[in-house]
Amino acid sequence: MIEYDDIIKDSPFLINHLITLNKTHDFYINKHIKAKTDILPSQYYMLLFLYYEMGTNQSDIAKACLMDRSGVSRAFKDFEEKGLIIREIDENNKRAYKITLTQKGIETSEFLIQKEKEWDDMICEELNISREDLLNLLSKISMKSLEFNRKKF
Repeated sequence: MIEYDDIIKDSPFLINHLITLNKTHDFYINKHIKAKTDILPSQYYMLLFLYYEMGTNQSDIAKACLMDRSGVSRAFKDFEEKGLIIREIDENNKRAYKITLTQKGIETSEFLIQKEKEWDDMICEELNISREDLLNLLSKISMKSLEFNRKKF
């Protein structure tokens, strides 16, 4: 019987390896999200986006997270009820809210960022490449992929 490990080892395509990385990462981070936070796995990227872009509005978060505004709005209602965010009316646009994390939201984000670093370190542990060099290489690959699609489609 062919094992999944053998399929991955023998795969000639980048995408198979990237999918494996994505799925194993999701499994890892979702375990920590469910065990130690008040958020849902589907809310993870919104929370981290807020951590790095404090004071942004819901529309920008929806675009960045590839979600519709109503989905972001529902998630933020949940975040507010759990004490993770504060929504304030944007002085420049009275119909929009600026979103900031509470201390609990910051602590939750920092916990998850620490778990991300642990996962990265585990992945790089036996490679002959530093985390920074691997990130640089993956960034170049990702940018090349974006450029290719923008030129062709």
